[in-house]
Amino acid sequence: MLHVKEMEIYFAENVVDLEKAINLTEKYKSRGDKVGLCHGRFDLLHPGHVKHFESAKKLCDILFVSLTADSFVKAWRGPNRPIFNEKLRAYMIANIRHVDYALIANYRTGLEMINHLKPSFYIKGVDCILENSLQLNAERQAIENLGGEVKYTQDSPLSTTGIIDYIKNNY
Repeated sequence: MLHVKEMEIYFAENVVDLEKAINLTEKYKSRGDKVGLCHGRFDLLHPGHVKHFESAKKLCDILFVSLTADSFVKAWRGPNRPIFNEKLRAYMIANIRHVDYALIANYRTGLEMINHLKPSFYIKGVDCILENSLQLNAERQAIENLGGEVKYTQDSPLSTTGIIDYIKNNY
């Protein structure tokens, strides 16, 4: 993980903890707003992520983005990942104008975030439409059980791993 000095300067008011996110979601939904949730690692923020958030925001009134905590990214992707720590990733995501709130998820998958936040929509990328994994199927089932729905953005995906591989192979 990249070492960054002076972490305290990377602060955004719309980075919230889980309890505040739950309260905000309840408040917005009680007003009739459609709340969307995107979840992922967002390890090395890139244009594909920004486009995904832009498209996701068009599907809802309020957009929450939860990002997987460092320990789970490291367990999944290896000792050199994530590149940016969870606080930096949350800071960057929170400062994208399409994102209303960002939060760090102390869970490996979006399933727990769906069950806690109970969003109107769980928003995934086009690359997930045909995916038939236990994880994504559990997330789909959870949002449906809560009366919500899975929505998909239609933008061409970019991958952090693909970008890292490109840099390794070309520089």
